[in-house]
Amino acid sequence: MKTSIIILTYNKLEFTKQCIESIREYTLADTYELIIVDNCSNDGTIEWLKEQSDIKVIFNKENLGFPKGCNQGIEISTGDNILLLNNDVIVTENWLSNLTTALYSQEDVGAVGPITNSAAYYTAISTSYNTLAEMHDFARTINQISQEKWEERLKLIGFCMLIKKEAIDKIGYLDERFTPGNFEDDDYSIRLRKRGYKLLLCRDTFIHHYGSVSWRDNVEGYSQLMSDNEKKFMGKWGTNSYSYIIHQDLIAQLPFHKEEKVNILHIGCKSGGTLLQIKNQFKRAILYGMETIEHEAKEAELIANVIQGRETAMAQFPDVFFDAILITDWKQYEPNSLLKDVKRCLKKEGIFLGKMKNVSSYTNISKLIMAENPFNLGDTYFSKNEINELLGNEFYYKFINVQDSLTKDILAFIQNLCQMGSKDIADFAVRDFIVIANVKDEELKLYVNNIYEGKNIEGSIEKLLTYKDEEIILAAEEMDSSIEVLNALAITFYSYQHYEHVLPYLEAAFHLDSENKDTIYNIAFILHSFGENTSAIKYLELLIYMDNEALELYEQIAGKTRYDQQELMMLLRRIEYGIDFDQNFQDLNKILLETNVTSNDIITIIEKNIIHKVKVLNLIASARYQQGVYEDILVYLNKSYEIDKKNEHTLYNLGFILFKLGEHQAALNYFKKIQNPDEEIEQIIGEILKVV
Repeated sequence: MKTSIIILTYNKLEFTKQCIESIREYTLADTYELIIVDNCSNDGTIEWLKEQSDIKVIFNKENLGFPKGCNQGIEISTGDNILLLNNDVIVTENWLSNLTTALYSQEDVGAVGPITNSAAYYTAISTSYNTLAEMHDFARTINQISQEKWEERLKLIGFCMLIKKEAIDKIGYLDERFTPGNFEDDDYSIRLRKRGYKLLLCRDTFIHHYGSVSWRDNVEGYSQLMSDNEKKFMGKWGTNSYSYIIHQDLIAQLPFHKEEKVNILHIGCKSGGTLLQIKNQFKRAILYGMETIEHEAKEAELIANVIQGRETAMAQFPDVFFDAILITDWKQYEPNSLLKDVKRCLKKEGIFLGKMKNVSSYTNISKLIMAENPFNLGDTYFSKNEINELLGNEFYYKFINVQDSLTKDILAFIQNLCQMGSKDIADFAVRDFIVIANVKDEELKLYVNNIYEGKNIEGSIEKLLTYKDEEIILAAEEMDSSIEVLNALAITFYSYQHYEHVLPYLEAAFHLDSENKDTIYNIAFILHSFGENTSAIKYLELLIYMDNEALELYEQIAGKTRYDQQELMMLLRRIEYGIDFDQNFQDLNKILLETNVTSNDIITIIEKNIIHKVKVLNLIASARYQQGVYEDILVYLNKSYEIDKKNEHTLYNLGFILFKLGEHQAALNYFKKIQNPDEEIEQIIGEILKVV
């Protein structure tokens, strides 16, 4: 089987050379033909191409653009497959064989594409390489063939797109109305899917993409071209690039197992990108959609059961049917009416996920200040209070805030807004609210209350086990004494040996109040019972004051006495002012040896409570050295150096200790920083210079 690799060139010779050299190195010679269509380069590309004996070349006398050039290449191709490839790409080991395997994995797969470091539509992944050699090492870790890593997509990006020739024969060439380029790959993706072909993104194939090399010299022109071609695309298909959005942040909140059979509805599904990604993750999911725009609804029908219409269309869905309902488009619906049907259609344990635009976001307010209308797109916006009113009576719910990265200037602007109105930065910093909700269940609330009040515990536990922990937690958080309720639930589940249900409730209580002593003690007790003693100790040490019960648990786990921090602070202050010097150092040594106190604890107290910090740190380091205890001396001295890099006592002590430890070069560096070295220091420097 042969693949015709078609590359368009217009100047940028060095990128073209890198691309072609990588193809030659990482592709079996008898599996491809290389076709270059040059759009009238003037930087030496033409001359270089004429020297290449293994390339078919078409030399255009003018720049005919990307779609026309690709079509020219397809016309002279002889391969079973066509691969459209940008010249600013570097291919990697196994790239073509992996893509070809995916392309022929099913008869109805029409085209496939790889992941990369830089490309649109969720094809880019995070990378850490800095050189091409590192890039190839990185790619080798990814380019291991795996069907589990193939995702069906609504569209593929034309920087690297492998297409069956038989599919091209059926649907025709690229649409040249999109000349000089952009949106021809979106258009081709739609045409392939409308003929019944699937598109696969292959996460088992990585190639490097420099990205938009041909357009870097004309950013303004590129932006205008994108706008013009999107209008052409909308004129042809009635959709735009937003129609294919994948709401990854909502999908991440779906709590199902990947093999679980679930019914999922997406209201405002656009062309179905989110539904398709749900199908990729939950193979047995049965997908439903609602969309008001006809063209988008018809596209989504290719992958889901889609109803076109407004909130009244919900009447077509049966009661208690959906495991999850997502809403991402509110502008075509009346929210109260829509949520009534959401409540009716959700299963008892079903989840509702809504994405709602924040009316008070700093971007909206800044536009208003500049006399611009931030709401001119007709979207529906909500305040947090409005969301509370919408959901408060019918749903248990919580928020996840979505915000852009905040610069110092933006943060300062938000803080000014807080001074004028709300004191909550989130009211202005959040772009979108994601709401996670479950329908309120009065029976659930009754069972939770029974546990809290100690009534009918066995029967209530039996009923609660039919609910998910998340639902029970949301119900508990609505109650007046929510922290006490969550602790009661955890203790009761533990008592009845349902151990897997214990920590979620304690973690929820800790999230509500990280200083609540009952919650902290209970978490530590449970962790200890599970054998997680290190974690248990960390929680107990969050307690500023331990009562007898907490102290007993601490000593049982740690095998050491917990030293009172107030007494330790007073001891360090006595050392600071030279009171009973020798006795205080003996006491400090004993504390470090016999209790849970560490050198880091001592440093923390010094930083917070001691005036002459450098002096005390040096005194402790010197005393530890004289007592023959060397392991933490550098900890104290490094902290002292961090506080004051010019203090000569610190510089001397660091140099001396490092000299004794045989770290001669490091010691020399510190000694040289002393402005007026005495005879002893000069002598040590001389000894060091003899060995370095």
